[in-house]
Amino acid sequence: MKFYRGSAAAARSYVEADHSRADDYYLGEGAGVAARFVVDVRDSVSPTVHQAPDLDGESYERWVGGYDVDTDRAKGRLRDDASALRFVEVTVNGPKTWSLAAALHPEISAALDAAQDEAAAQIIGWVAEHATTRVGPRGRQVQVRVEQVEAAVIRHHTSRAGDPHRHLHLQINARVFAHGRWRGIHSVGARDSLEAINGIGHAAVATDPGFRAALAAHGFTFDPITGEINELAPYAGRFSARAAQIARNVDAFEAQWRAAHPGQEPGPKLRRTWDRRAWSQARPDKVIPTDGAAMVEAWNDDLHELGYRTRSAPARHTSVSTPSVGSLNRDAAVEVVLMRLGAQRSAWNAADIRGQVEQWIAATGLVVEAGVRLELAEDLTARARSACTPLLDRPDLPEHIRALSSPRVIGVEDKITELLAMLACGRGADAALPPQLSFGLDPAQQNAVAALAGTQNLLVIEGAAGAGKTTTLAATKTALAAQGRRVTVVTPTLKAAEVAAAEIDAPAFSAAWLVHQWGWRWDSDGRWGRDFQVPPDPAARLTRGDLLVIDEAGMLDQDTARALLDVALEAQVRVAFMGDRHQLPAVGRGGVLDLATQHTGPEATVCLDVVHRFADPAYAELSVAMRRGGPVFDHLWERGHIRLHASEAERTQALANQTAEAILAGHTSLALMADTREQVTALNAAIRDRLVEAGLVDDHTVVTTLAGERLGVGDRVATRRNDWHLSLANRQTWTITAINPTTSSTTMASDAERELTLRNERGLTRQVPSWYARAWVESAYATTVYGAQGETTAVGHLVLDQSTTAASAYVGMTRGRHDNTAHLVAETPAQARTMWEGACSRERADLGVAHARLQAVDDIDRYGPIGPTRPPANTLVPRQPETTRRRAHYPAYDTGHDYSRRASASGPSIGF
Repeated sequence: MKFYRGSAAAARSYVEADHSRADDYYLGEGAGVAARFVVDVRDSVSPTVHQAPDLDGESYERWVGGYDVDTDRAKGRLRDDASALRFVEVTVNGPKTWSLAAALHPEISAALDAAQDEAAAQIIGWVAEHATTRVGPRGRQVQVRVEQVEAAVIRHHTSRAGDPHRHLHLQINARVFAHGRWRGIHSVGARDSLEAINGIGHAAVATDPGFRAALAAHGFTFDPITGEINELAPYAGRFSARAAQIARNVDAFEAQWRAAHPGQEPGPKLRRTWDRRAWSQARPDKVIPTDGAAMVEAWNDDLHELGYRTRSAPARHTSVSTPSVGSLNRDAAVEVVLMRLGAQRSAWNAADIRGQVEQWIAATGLVVEAGVRLELAEDLTARARSACTPLLDRPDLPEHIRALSSPRVIGVEDKITELLAMLACGRGADAALPPQLSFGLDPAQQNAVAALAGTQNLLVIEGAAGAGKTTTLAATKTALAAQGRRVTVVTPTLKAAEVAAAEIDAPAFSAAWLVHQWGWRWDSDGRWGRDFQVPPDPAARLTRGDLLVIDEAGMLDQDTARALLDVALEAQVRVAFMGDRHQLPAVGRGGVLDLATQHTGPEATVCLDVVHRFADPAYAELSVAMRRGGPVFDHLWERGHIRLHASEAERTQALANQTAEAILAGHTSLALMADTREQVTALNAAIRDRLVEAGLVDDHTVVTTLAGERLGVGDRVATRRNDWHLSLANRQTWTITAINPTTSSTTMASDAERELTLRNERGLTRQVPSWYARAWVESAYATTVYGAQGETTAVGHLVLDQSTTAASAYVGMTRGRHDNTAHLVAETPAQARTMWEGACSRERADLGVAHARLQAVDDIDRYGPIGPTRPPANTLVPRQPETTRRRAHYPAYDTGHDYSRRASASGPSIGF
């Protein structure tokens, strides 16, 4: 979901930049920039979607700017600053294989367009029914339902690189009508509805009868779990890799132009020039397509070059296999939905439930008309909601507030509390440290080692980034060994466990491995249980009186924590939680370190408050202030730790140049971090281009991943899945030293026949088959902030934007010993300060059910409770759209297609 803030002209440029110029010809240039829709939501059971006249470039800018394009009047009092929200956008798209199939067959193309149209119509209708705005004086505002919403839909058939990529930009205008006048949409409510929007769009395409029938008619089969077309899936990654190079070339041209033309926006003519230049550089052996027919022909030629052969249509009509709605077990569906929600978070709202319901429906392989699917989805959502446990009992609870949980989630947190209380009930004493062991430790570290080597059953050791937790553990291991006792370390990840084992020379495992050895089992939906008949592995042996250290405990999820505590009590070992609540939280239900701290009390809690990591003592003090949430921006700015960039493209290019130069100079101890996978992917590709050009990376003999990344000798990569047989761990980093065919062929081996040799910084090597490499190996020149937590490098660079939280800002700015820099897209230091302070006030950690309840109360106080119902419908601003259509449930808009075969579908690959 994108919240667009900025000028209307820049919005138009953004829309026009998200596809190839040849797409204009493909769609028929002159048909308008966007389709426009007006939704009246009054007393009707379902909304009425009106098709209004299309928007051309100028009228689209007026629409984005908050003006009624029919009357040219402003929609209320408009803000004209750069922070004003203009629209909320989601993208209706799908796997690459859908677009490839549409390029191969016009019938599939038409069916996919129709299915995406239906998805957009359903999303618009759902948003209109559930969106709110706030009314009333400041400090006493309440939320009310909107009465009128406008949306724009922009269709693109291509990506910026000119490869097939069917997608719709669906934009909800930020100006909505409610209680007698135009107001601003409640953007937080829209953000908290994302799961439902994702799910509806996902299911509306994958279950669409017209789309699925068109695929079957041409011999294609559909995987309802992945959403992929099976016959085209092997070619999607390599096809994307070819196109991605063109997109990166365009990005480089744009960055150069913006640097030379600050404050200006490139027009369509200039972008066409960039497209031609980018194509000629990336594909010098190919003719640049200039219209739709040539583009489709080029796509099909590329597919055939990759080995695809056009399939013959079945001799007779092929029916689509689908379960019946009546055969679906609705009680089982509710159980799965609540299990999956509980695996992700401690509390949820009705939109989260709806999203999971739609995902479940799509995964069943159901193919059914839209009205039937919507009725099923609404019934399952209602059943699941009634099975939840409300965290708040108040009638004015806004729908978007996450105040629902489940008995299982609440039960796990209660069990953790019970186990912690049992551990904490027995008091002990600190150990006396010999003078030789205290040497080199600061006073806080000495206190921590004394506590860890003592007899208290439950401890919490909390410390800032760089406070010497590893040094403390190494000293603890020595102290316990002198007493004839052992220390065992567990961490949330296998990679962190391997690092800990090497640094402190003690047994260290991933927490998941240890509890698995003690009989705990779980499935992909989040069900946990224990098989008491499974004997523990000898390596997982725990002896009474030993110390079990849970390192990086702030990142430990509740289900694993419950299992660990159960094992600890059974083995009668002491437990120490070590971590930092100011760093990144668990992925899923967390708050374990907070719960432990509540039970230890001050006598069993030690804070490591002296920072040793940084070469500059002044920056060490600044990092402590950053951890506490202090006002540090001005100090960072004055010291040069904040760097501004005029645009996203310029930031990406600057960081790619800087990182590549450092690698080429031999300075590899560098952490380049971003919050989103999309940002990391763009940075990795741009850096790799420069290394290929410099001759450091071979781009001739490569393995192409399913995501479209090219991997060659010299590439720095990361493995992303634990594999005990291959001795690989998630997030380990390597360099590819060889790519060899596994058959007798030495010149024409395909990706499926190649084996990679990986080598890490310690000289260890691994042989990796291409099936693993294609699915689980990725470039690692840049990483997410989560991937960098626990790392220490010479230099750190952080991409900071609206997705950055306080925890990720703190982690990202404390990785480098010698220098740390935050990179922001901003025009002035004042704008950068606003972005920094926004990030430092943004906290999305899930800290458990009790915290979720308090958070829900705070959210109601902050955003307002739900207010009175809508006033009489005749207060609504009259509208006179050009055409008005009403269909069962959700009206669909007309794009010249036959809508007699409308339905719904989904697949995990539809992205928003």
